[in-house]
Amino acid sequence: MVRGFRNGDIAFGVVVLAALVLYFSNSGFSYPLEQMLLVVGLVILYLGAGILGAHYVGQHRSGSAIAAYFIVLIPLGTLITYLGKGNTWLVLLPMVGSAVDYFRRPWVYLMITLIWLGMSVPFYFLYGIENALGWGVPFLAAVVFVAVFTQVAVSEQQARLELAKANQKLREYAAQVEELTMIRERNRLAREIHDGLGHYLTAINIQIKAAQAVAQQDPTLAVNALENAQSLSQEALADVRRSVSALRADPTSGRPVADTLKSLLEEAFRSGVETSFAVEGDPRPLTEQIEFTLFRVAQEGLTNVRKHAQARRVDLRLVYLEQAVRVVLQDDGVGANQTEGGFGLVGLKERVELVGGSLHVETTPGKGFMLQAELPAG
Repeated sequence: MVRGFRNGDIAFGVVVLAALVLYFSNSGFSYPLEQMLLVVGLVILYLGAGILGAHYVGQHRSGSAIAAYFIVLIPLGTLITYLGKGNTWLVLLPMVGSAVDYFRRPWVYLMITLIWLGMSVPFYFLYGIENALGWGVPFLAAVVFVAVFTQVAVSEQQARLELAKANQKLREYAAQVEELTMIRERNRLAREIHDGLGHYLTAINIQIKAAQAVAQQDPTLAVNALENAQSLSQEALADVRRSVSALRADPTSGRPVADTLKSLLEEAFRSGVETSFAVEGDPRPLTEQIEFTLFRVAQEGLTNVRKHAQARRVDLRLVYLEQAVRVVLQDDGVGANQTEGGFGLVGLKERVELVGGSLHVETTPGKGFMLQAELPAG
């Protein structure tokens, strides 16, 4: 069932009806009533077959349906042209557009040739070879014009469809990029909270526990521990404020990276861990991002030392290589059977890889942890 007319149906109907008008308006011919009724009936049949057939072919697009469509309509249009004494040749013109739409080279050339012959051959039988040749030239011009015009229209439609598909893909890609950006930003903020605030809270908790442990035996030592906790809480508050205001807490800003790493070791020392720090190679300026990553690597390593390692000593080395900079943190704690840590090590690995570096962790039960990060510095 046809659910409404398309633009192609309307164009098909207009051309066929124009052929019928041309047939009746030619004053040079007088037609018997029976012949006129036959022509009108065949034109109506041709019109219905053309529109309904086009809908069927458009839905199925099978080779047999397309072949049947042209096998029926070209001979029928040729018969109408012959019975109309050549005045109804326009009925075959819409078939040129259909041929361009349905066929690809070289088949489209064959179909257009058959349509042109369907226009010209009736003139041969009606008026002879000279008239057939004489009318064949303008018929050919009309056929070529319709073929070219249809090809342009089809190409434009295909271009619009391809553009619509491309726009849809771009919208999908944009949505994916937006989603990935949000995920990366959430991961980044999670790392900042863990590496920054988590570090300070761990240190504060250790100082408070130390104060509780010696509160009655050595009040002075307990007060010192509480003062350290208060100092750390102030630093944590400043770190949070920097993170909220700039969405990036950068404690390295304005200080050499070596001094920043020393300050981290001082926090560990105040927690009762013996520390050492060494700089190897020729120090040189590093980018802000690289310095910040070095800080976070050392900070996460020292946080793990205080929380899990039960270490008495931790050594930190900053090594300047020719094209890279390396930070190495080694403790003498209890170690572990495997190196896969929690969110801290996962986030640290992500952070290091974001700047093009690599992270390496070694641990053995009873022999502590070794954390090494190598970052580009060229």
